[in-house]
Amino acid sequence: MKRGPRGLCAGFIVASPPIVIHVGMMTPLLVLMIVAGWLLVFTMHLSQRRQLRSPSSAGDDHPPVSILKPLKGVDADLETNLESFFDLDYPEYELVFGVQDPSDPALAVARRVADRHPDVSARFVAGGPDIGLNRKVNNLANILPRVRHEHLLISDSNVMVMPDMLSDMMGHLARPGVGLVTSLIRGTGGRGLGGALESLQLNTFVMGGVAAVSGFGRVCAVGKSMLLRRRDLERIGGFARLGRFLAEDQVCGEEIDAIGLKVVVCPRPVDNVLGRLSVRSFAGRHLRWARIRRRINPIAYAGEILTNPVPPALALLLVNPGAMSFAMAAVTVFILSAAAFESERVLGIRRRALVYPPLAILRGLTVGAGWPVPLLSSTVAWRGTRYRVGPRTLLEPKRGRQPSNESV
Repeated sequence: MKRGPRGLCAGFIVASPPIVIHVGMMTPLLVLMIVAGWLLVFTMHLSQRRQLRSPSSAGDDHPPVSILKPLKGVDADLETNLESFFDLDYPEYELVFGVQDPSDPALAVARRVADRHPDVSARFVAGGPDIGLNRKVNNLANILPRVRHEHLLISDSNVMVMPDMLSDMMGHLARPGVGLVTSLIRGTGGRGLGGALESLQLNTFVMGGVAAVSGFGRVCAVGKSMLLRRRDLERIGGFARLGRFLAEDQVCGEEIDAIGLKVVVCPRPVDNVLGRLSVRSFAGRHLRWARIRRRINPIAYAGEILTNPVPPALALLLVNPGAMSFAMAAVTVFILSAAAFESERVLGIRRRALVYPPLAILRGLTVGAGWPVPLLSSTVAWRGTRYRVGPRTLLEPKRGRQPSNESV
C-alpha cells in the first residue's frame, strides 16, 4: 500500500475489502461535519437564548393544583429540593408524596419537611400495585387516587424550583388549546468531574435541543416537570398506558398532541440538582437517554452525530495533520467553550472560563464514543433492573439485575 509524504496510509479499508475510503475523500467529509457541527451548536444556543428571554406567562387564573412527587431513595439535597415546593407563591395547592417501599428513607425526609410547613396540605402514599414496568409511573399511579384537584403537576424528587414557578406554568396551560406544559431543565449542584460534565450536557445540548425542537413546532416533553389536566391524562389512557414505556414523558406529550392539544415549553427553568457524579455515572446516564432518543426518533438520533464536532475535528487532525486541521480543531473548541460559558452565565452558573475547553473536549469525546451504542444495543439498566427497549421506548423485562444509582 502506497504511503504519502507523512507516512500515512493512502486509504482505509471500511466494512469490506472492495470499499475503500481515501484520505482525500475523508478530509472534505470531515470538514463538512465540523462546519455542520458549528452551525448546529450555534442554532441550539440561539434557540436556548431566545426561549429563556420569553416573558413570564403568569396570569390571574390560579385554579388549585395537585403536585405529584414520586420518591425513590435520598437524592442529593433532597430536603432542600422538597422544601422549595412548600414555599411556592401560589394560592392553593397540595403535595402528595409516594414511595413504593414503605421503608424508603425518602419518606421520612418528606415527612420532616412537611412538619415544618403545616399550612401546606401534604399527604403520603406508600406501596401499591404495579401497572407496568416503569417504576416511576407505578408510583404515580398509586399517588393519583389520593389527589384532589383537576390540575396535576408531575415533579421529580431531584428538582428544585423558584416560588413563582407554578404560577408561570399555569399561565402557559391557561392559553387556548394547550394541554401540557413542560419545563426547561437547568443542571445545578454537580460535584466531581462527572457532575461538571452532566451540568454542561444539561445546560447546552439538552436545553438547547429542547428549545430548538420545540421552536420548530415539534413535541418535546421532559418529565422532571410536567403540568396537565387530569381529564386529558385520562383521555390518553392514563398512567396505565404510560407505564408501558421508559420515556413516559415524551409519549405523554405525543399522545396529548395526538388528541389535538398543544405541548409547550415553559421558558423558566427548574433545577435538576445533580450531586456528586463520576464520569462513569455521567456516561451511563447519557447512554440511557441516548437509547431513549434513538427509539423515539431514529432519524433525529442519527443526525445527532452532527451536533458534536469534537470527534470529526480530532479525526481530521489524525488523517490530515497541518495548519488547517489544527485551526479547525481550535475553532471547534473555542465555539463549544464560548457557547457553554455564555449559556451557563445566563443561567446563573459561574465557572472559571479556562475550565470550559477541557470540559468541552471531554464531553464531546465521551458523547461521541457512546453515539454508536444505541444503534447496536437496546438494553438499559435503570434503578437496578435491566430492560430491553422497543419502539417508542416500549419496555420489556430482561433477565438479570444490574446495580444502578441513577435518578428517575
